[in-house]
Amino acid sequence: MPAGARLRWALVGWSAGFLASLAALVALAAAAGLDAGDDVASEFGLGLLAVLQIPLWLGLIGTPLLARRRGLDWTEQLGWRFKPVDVPLGIAVGLGLQLVVLPVLYWPILRVFDDLDVEGPARELVDLAGDPQGFAVLVAMTVVAAPLSEEIFFRGLVQGALRDRFGPAAAVAASSLAFALVHFQAAQFPALLVIGTAHALLVHRTGRIAAVLCSHTVFNAVTVIALSALN
Repeated sequence: MPAGARLRWALVGWSAGFLASLAALVALAAAAGLDAGDDVASEFGLGLLAVLQIPLWLGLIGTPLLARRRGLDWTEQLGWRFKPVDVPLGIAVGLGLQLVVLPVLYWPILRVFDDLDVEGPARELVDLAGDPQGFAVLVAMTVVAAPLSEEIFFRGLVQGALRDRFGPAAAVAASSLAFALVHFQAAQFPALLVIGTAHALLVHRTGRIAAVLCSHTVFNAVTVIALSALN
């Protein structure tokens, strides 16, 4: 599949998934009589929040699945390959980002903005997982669905198309920026940009997305475990 066609698929897929999730959220909030300032997460609960994410996840992972029928080569154009080294490599990158890189990154930022709550969104989700069923939903959302859909979409479909159209440097920069921007989290933007860049460089280096899948999974798992232990 040509790079331009892949980029169009990516734009339509993300837009459709995001707008569908947003429309579902607005509709449920209106039906529940919630105001703009209400805490939607606590009102809906973790299970319903997970359901509201399904259209977005379908947009991210469903797009390359549908595009496969139109000629998208998952092996060559998405890097859907695996080597045994991808597991320890991904684990090392995920732990390094979580335990070393991001603390160093935010050390000067938090000295200037000492009231910045970087862990806020993640902590809110963990707080909602008050029982084993809730914890299972949390793990399914953050450790399985999010890494799988986001890495296939951003590092596979988007970065691969940008690489073939504009070259590897532009692909790394643009896909990383897009990954950070679409989370709509200002305080977490530096972390998301660094994570996106590290994963994009890893895909560029290996030609595969398996290692970044492991890295993203480990990174999110450490966050869930650490915040759950403190909860």
